[in-house]
Amino acid sequence: MFRRLLKKKVLFLAAVGAAITALAIPITTQPSAADDLTGRELLSVTRVAQGGAEYAALQYVTARSGGFVNVAAIATPGGVSAISGMVELRLNVTDYQDRDLRRRLDIAPAGGIIAGPTFLVYTGTEGGGMFSGNPFRVSEVTASRQWALMGFGTLNRAVDGQLFTARQRDERNNYVVEVRFNPTDTVRYWISKNNFLTTKVQTRYNSRVMVEEDRSDYRRVSCMMLPFRIVTKLQGQRLADLTIDSYDLQTAVPVATFTISARQ
Repeated sequence: MFRRLLKKKVLFLAAVGAAITALAIPITTQPSAADDLTGRELLSVTRVAQGGAEYAALQYVTARSGGFVNVAAIATPGGVSAISGMVELRLNVTDYQDRDLRRRLDIAPAGGIIAGPTFLVYTGTEGGGMFSGNPFRVSEVTASRQWALMGFGTLNRAVDGQLFTARQRDERNNYVVEVRFNPTDTVRYWISKNNFLTTKVQTRYNSRVMVEEDRSDYRRVSCMMLPFRIVTKLQGQRLADLTIDSYDLQTAVPVATFTISARQ
């Protein structure tokens, strides 16, 4: 038993070392040391690759970006409209997250199409926001909640043992790990075998895919590696294709930001 546990520890440390090395020199072959790791251990290696202790200490993240946003999907919060995918505008977007899994997306006005404040928010218990200055609430909160679960706090909670984790079958050049909040809400991470950074995050409700984020173009921000290209889908329909302009990892986001009535 002791010998088996020692072997596991050696494999885990080897995988961590491979992750650190990958930040400087990309790995071109599959790091076999990670093949026998558990889901939680793989997520631990991923957190090391993305910033280690600094990532673990995150309290808030503010990401400012620009790109194409599906206005039709935002205009029908809580679901995908019949015209979803037909109207995409180039907008500026600010994404606020905190460690309590609250999230807000501010969308800059776009001429006469979006004439007033527009934002989506998940408060921790309910979803809603404003569209062209008109407040709305989401009666079916599942999509809003699962969108918030994709934030940085989920990875930290899973690595810290607060959530159940399980490895899934590998997919091509990615390890896949599922994080379970409860019997209905789960989050899956696709982890590159080359550098241990997440390439995709996907939420599921009762095993049905709800929200997906494809993450790429990782760059160093302070001591962390963060994605600068994010493509988000809601129930298979593209919601946003964004290029990150900057990350703010230091400024505290006021609690009032994560309320349905708050305006920035």
